[in-house]
Amino acid sequence: MREIRLLLTDVDGTLVTPAKELTPRTIEAAHRLRARGIDLAITSGRPPRGLAMLVPPLGITTPIAAFNGGLLVEPDLHTILEQRTLSRAVAAEVVATLLHAGLDVWVYRGNDWFVRQRNAPRVATEQATVHFEPTVVADLDPVLDGAVKIVGVSNDHDLVARSEAALRERIAGDASAARSQPYYLDVTHPDANKGTVVRDLVRILELPPSSVATIGDMPTDVMMFALAGVSIAMGNASSDVQRCAAFVTTSNADDGFARAVERIVLAGSPTVRAKLGLPSRIEACLFDLDGVLTQTATLHAAAWKQTFDDVLRARAAARSERFEPFDLVADYTHYVDGRLRIDGVRSFLGARGIELPEGTEADPPSAETIHGIGHRKNELLLQLLRERHVAIYAGSVRYLRAARASGLKTAVVSSSKNTHEVLISAGIADLFDVRIDGNTAEHDHLAGKPAPDTYLAAARALAVEPAHAVVFEDALAGVEAAHAGHFGYVVGVDRAHQAPALRQHGADIVVPDLAMLMVPA
Repeated sequence: MREIRLLLTDVDGTLVTPAKELTPRTIEAAHRLRARGIDLAITSGRPPRGLAMLVPPLGITTPIAAFNGGLLVEPDLHTILEQRTLSRAVAAEVVATLLHAGLDVWVYRGNDWFVRQRNAPRVATEQATVHFEPTVVADLDPVLDGAVKIVGVSNDHDLVARSEAALRERIAGDASAARSQPYYLDVTHPDANKGTVVRDLVRILELPPSSVATIGDMPTDVMMFALAGVSIAMGNASSDVQRCAAFVTTSNADDGFARAVERIVLAGSPTVRAKLGLPSRIEACLFDLDGVLTQTATLHAAAWKQTFDDVLRARAAARSERFEPFDLVADYTHYVDGRLRIDGVRSFLGARGIELPEGTEADPPSAETIHGIGHRKNELLLQLLRERHVAIYAGSVRYLRAARASGLKTAVVSSSKNTHEVLISAGIADLFDVRIDGNTAEHDHLAGKPAPDTYLAAARALAVEPAHAVVFEDALAGVEAAHAGHFGYVVGVDRAHQAPALRQHGADIVVPDLAMLMVPA
């Protein structure tokens, strides 16, 4: 692999001790990096002024990413390279939502920090951390123009976690919300996150992403893990954060940063798992088929549309109602993608308020029953498979081959009863140790996605614990299934521009193609 040329580190919980101090061993580790020709960069939810005390002892010469990437400045902490601010409307909505939820709210704008009360929870602690005082304002509304970061604050960690989930859904696409500490919920511009910090630094420093190592302890750090060549989680990080990293070091109370530098960054090439962008404990890869490895989703969608449109058109004509066709994007994604065929029929018809007899597996395609409609869709799909060659996602298949070459076990897990035919058509039938498909699910009475049954069956067949397996999924129902099964790592493959939803349903990281996970040799 390419040599590591940049180490990007989080600050609180990572670089500094619980007392917010740099240890002599950490300072020495920074000097050793510089002696080896490896740059050190810092990123934090803190404002630039709150990072000033770190620059001289660590010898920082790279751009500094404050506010989780909302403000990128030179090491002088004043020269702005990039600034990503929240719109006034979004900022006002965020403040109102957080206050209504029962959190205190702070606003950061440029180098200024605004609070509503000086004696509010954690204000004194934050002031000691960042080494400057906040400005107290009775009303936050006048300081929302140009806000870079809004923070929801509470010592009730469960409340902060619940507020994170609720706010993410409310502001999806307009802002980013993530906990930087158990008691802080940071809200920034949607492009202001630590994944963007990696992109900014590799662009400015003209480095390949594979030459970057990242280290952190909180959910806000996971996005930079996904884009770097090497990812390291702190020992004080939660298990959810740790499973997203290729390596885990000791805690920030035990010189975890310095130990990571000594034992990982300066030690040479990463493990095979790290080269594949996976945590070190992974033993098996479980792949969904359509949308992850093969491009049959368009065939499935076309078959579903023709099937459902025939049903909907006939019902509309019989009732003198307006015909509302099946939507190839919204309806396919929400009701049928990733589900067993029969479950897809039930799900979509139920959403349209259509009640039909269940029927039996023996019903012909012409029958107006749940099973009959399912058989009709399958006939159309088989016809399309005969007429067209099944295309693959070349990058993802290259990743699959690399996983097998590295000794990892592999399984394909699909709701389709035509999985075998698709694999043969795509030329990848010989790349799996186990196949769990719609036929298996029916024979073994396995519930379809979003239930985890089929993925758990694949893990059992491969003789690995779910915690030691990674799931690759493009469908929301599939990601939800993997998360429910407590698998060791869940990779969302974003083929339909739904990255936030994939994360919301349980993906640890989201990539446009599996090839993005691979560290070039």
